Amino acid sequence: MNINEIMSIDVKTCMPSSNLQDVAALMWSNDCGAIPVVNELNIPQGIVTDRDIAMAAMLNQKPLWDLTAAEIIQEQNLCSCQQNNSLQECLNMMKEEGVRRVLVTNADDTLAGIVSIGDVVAFTGNSNSRGKKQTAQIKHEPVLSMLKHVSAHHMQPQQPIAQMEKDS
Repeated sequence: MNINEIMSIDVKTCMPSSNLQDVAALMWSNDCGAIPVVNELNIPQGIVTDRDIAMAAMLNQKPLWDLTAAEIIQEQNLCSCQQNNSLQECLNMMKEEGVRRVLVTNADDTLAGIVSIGDVVAFTGNSNSRGKKQTAQIKHEPVLSMLKHVSAHHMQPQQPIAQMEKDS
């Protein structure tokens, strides 16, 4: 099974210059927890999640309209694959990188869609996705392995990074 068989294609995006207030509004109005950041050519630069927004506001102690998507993605390792990549390759990437979403690109590197844990789970076993019968299903074992790894608790600093920098 290839990624293009399960990816979501109606993906809302923002630009690096977009403020986080606008990005949060996009998430709210489109019932999603992540917005890909693309340049003017629709080439992915990163992704902003709802958690990223909350942490940026807390760590920077600024209102969302004073923070940009570029500030969130500057240290990111972009996780993407092409539409013709296999689902197993995508699962391996999710597991290795510890991410819940992978951006999907066309042959010209423009954004084609996104694959989330929800998309993967919807195609696992005998489930139906988006009201359609599936021609192929994903086996449980690789999905469960990826979910265990991605959902594991990660070590967090004892105090916010901004506070640690003030203390130094």
